Amino acid sequence: MGREWRRKGILALVCTALFWVDVPYRATFFDIPAQGSLAHLHAGWLFAVAMLYRDRASLAVCVVVAFASWASRVALFEGGGALVYAGGALSYALTYAGLRAAARWLAPSARQPFVFAARDLPGFALVGMLAYPIAVALFAGLYIEPYAGPIVAANEAAQVLFAKLFGVLIVSLPVIVFATHTTGGRSAGEDAVRVPWTLLLVGIGVPALALRVAPIDSAAVDAVLTAFTDYRLLVAALLVLAAKRCSLRFSMTALVLAEFLFVCALARNAGPKTLLDTALLLRFAIECVIALWLVLALLLYGYERDAAAQRHQRASLHDPLSDLPNLSALRRRCAISALPPLGFVLLDRSESILAGLGLRAQATLSRWIADLLRDIGETYDIGTGHLVVLLHGDPRGDAATAAWDAVLRRLHGGEFLWLERPVRVLPYLGVAGEVDGEGFEVRMARASDVAMEARDRGELRPLHAGSRDAREAFSTHGRSLQVSTNALARIRAGEIELYCQPLVALSGHAADSGAHGEILCRLQDEVGRLLLPEEFLRELQADRRMAELDLAVVRSLDRWLRRHDGARLPISRLSVNLAGQSLASLSFARDLLALVDDFSLVPGALCFEVTETAAITHAGDAIGLLNALRERGCCIAIDDFGIGYQSFERLKQIPANVIKIDGSFVRNLVRDPRDLATVRAIVAIARAYGAETVAEWVEDEPTLVLLRELGVDWAQGFHLARPRPIDEVLLAPAGATASGEAH
Repeated sequence: MGREWRRKGILALVCTALFWVDVPYRATFFDIPAQGSLAHLHAGWLFAVAMLYRDRASLAVCVVVAFASWASRVALFEGGGALVYAGGALSYALTYAGLRAAARWLAPSARQPFVFAARDLPGFALVGMLAYPIAVALFAGLYIEPYAGPIVAANEAAQVLFAKLFGVLIVSLPVIVFATHTTGGRSAGEDAVRVPWTLLLVGIGVPALALRVAPIDSAAVDAVLTAFTDYRLLVAALLVLAAKRCSLRFSMTALVLAEFLFVCALARNAGPKTLLDTALLLRFAIECVIALWLVLALLLYGYERDAAAQRHQRASLHDPLSDLPNLSALRRRCAISALPPLGFVLLDRSESILAGLGLRAQATLSRWIADLLRDIGETYDIGTGHLVVLLHGDPRGDAATAAWDAVLRRLHGGEFLWLERPVRVLPYLGVAGEVDGEGFEVRMARASDVAMEARDRGELRPLHAGSRDAREAFSTHGRSLQVSTNALARIRAGEIELYCQPLVALSGHAADSGAHGEILCRLQDEVGRLLLPEEFLRELQADRRMAELDLAVVRSLDRWLRRHDGARLPISRLSVNLAGQSLASLSFARDLLALVDDFSLVPGALCFEVTETAAITHAGDAIGLLNALRERGCCIAIDDFGIGYQSFERLKQIPANVIKIDGSFVRNLVRDPRDLATVRAIVAIARAYGAETVAEWVEDEPTLVLLRELGVDWAQGFHLARPRPIDEVLLAPAGATASGEAH
């Protein structure tokens, strides 16, 4: 509170000082000689205060001080009765009300940023240079007309009109432009607008003092001011040049100084004695307005052009969501100095975060990583779940290795919270070091490739391109690419090897006499070696051919069941996975429903598994297809449940019979209380929705025991049974498979 009133006191002090700065001239409007001031500088200050400080108190204090100064001058030099003081009080009260109204119309609210722009010039000119001076002049004339007569009233109105107009010209707009542009557009309520002392002291104070101490009949002063008037076009040109080339402080100070000296020259050499003199004074006033308008317009348009260019450049170098430097910024950074080692951070399951939590969560995660690594290196956001890190200081050797280890250690040790809930982040880091003659694109490709290999291998430490591990990874990757070119041809030929991984019942109500299992697939390469899904799925996903694979698996299963009279086999439920790409395909939905309608098993024995991410990403198409499958009697399972915090909400929309708990929560269930709490919550929610639960990735007996205690219905994992050829699982004698109730 004390600081606020101290600020108001400074504003009032400036107003008082400007009130006592006269530009004396002998006015002879309408043949009535009178001594007056050609510029009421305090009037311009009041207008500026009204625009800059939109709180009532700041303007009110300045208006009260201005009235007190006026009353003191009347009492000391002019004398006057009660009517004079009453008229002055009413005039200042109306001035306050008018300026408040003008501020509400022209300037934004007190809490909004305010930067004076070129588009604001017409409004401020209309109000500040026309409405404000004319209104005050009319009131002055109308107030004294009843007891002084129309001629005196007109003379008073003319003096007030020119004085207010020149006061606004000299002070208001330069101060407003300077104040708003030097405070970054912060609102007045933040006490961000400071008194522009340079403008006031150099532009007004120094020349006013010099003119005051100079002899009244000084020929030198007259010569200078006359020359200033005669060469006003040259002065205007210099002001325009200053506005384009010099700092805002210098150009606005020069503008205030020029306007003040110009008005002083008019007052000293052109006191109106005839109607022609009055017209000349009006012409000079219009020239001042034009000069001011021209200088400010050029200045503001230049500022806005530069600001737009800076915004455009910044937007081109920053990600629009995370606001982190993007690939263009990284390319520019690497072009201006020696190409540094690049660390490529790959966030696994970033698509799950995007689908389950939204774009804002993904952007917040990127910023969180950048903040986490701020003291280690610069972070660049080059795409969803893809970041590049450049180490500070360009360390070498063991120092660089330790720094890259610290990057990944920091990411593994941090906890990202979204809506006050932890979100699991799975980062992998590939590092491409310096190679002579290597360009940016090649190094980026090496770093990204090795990061993907780190993900595929589940590396917990950085993988360096060119290291023995990386070379082995590249060899594996090349071999995978070679054999995966065969995959699509095998799929289209129907040459799919079906495997089955049994599910084991953990609760009595889940157990029955038939087999339960998940159908998996393998493909043979050209030499007869079986390809695991991870060796060909990524390529099929990149080529958007997952729908073909899913349909081929269903057709192969149907053919196998028909060959082995599947209706007579002890099968309770077989699950088939559907990819997100499949759910988004209208032709896939049509073909799958046709297969189900003619399937060799009763629909109730057929279950389709969809990942939670796929169901969310393709919600519109997925829910329609899943409902159609449910209507035919098929079972629907949600796979990888729990990785997004929209999981529980989505249960209202997805018609699920089975919820498969994501293996990342099961693997560390015994050791991690957070995973334990998550699984317990999933089981409770599943029961509320009447759905069974399946725990994936069961790898040891303690986990199995704990799952049974939690009430999970089914378990699946290597501890119970590995995937085996479908013949070995479904054609085995009763009791020979892992299906049944867990021991």
